[in-house]
Amino acid sequence: MPRAKGINSFTDLYERAVGIRDNSFLSSFILGHLMTEYLLVKIAELKQPTLTKLIETLNHERLVELVFGLGELDEPMKETLLAINTMRNKLAHRISYTPSIIEYKNIVLLAQNSFSDMTDGFMQTLEEIEGKSSLDECDEFIFHEMFMQISYNLHELYIDLGGDWDIFHENT
Repeated sequence: MPRAKGINSFTDLYERAVGIRDNSFLSSFILGHLMTEYLLVKIAELKQPTLTKLIETLNHERLVELVFGLGELDEPMKETLLAINTMRNKLAHRISYTPSIIEYKNIVLLAQNSFSDMTDGFMQTLEEIEGKSSLDECDEFIFHEMFMQISYNLHELYIDLGGDWDIFHENT
């Protein structure tokens, strides 16, 4: 993954991912996926700084496998991140693909069972989709929530490895 220009802090990353409130499901999901990937890269770089150039070339699946292999993700977290990546691949490569409420709910439930719900985002998402027949009926705020909860968890891992709360380290 190439370096993200203009993202030097968690605040920058947060604003890039959720700063625009009129995002559709697709753009919210893609941005959330990219945010998660960015944090995984930063975790891997802190854990294995000599592998920075290699880490940045990995696709998302291999990056998840690497961070799991380094002992920073448990099996449920890995499973959730790979399921999200599968949905992202469908969104990116199948122009007519739109996840059903059930598909989306299943991913949110997986995430809820794998990551801490630090600001009740999983719960709010599940409440919002209850009784809806399509994602178009949902308030757009929920499309960011799953990724925010996951990013809070990954950001915590990053900090536990010695990363700064806001300013990302530079491995060049």
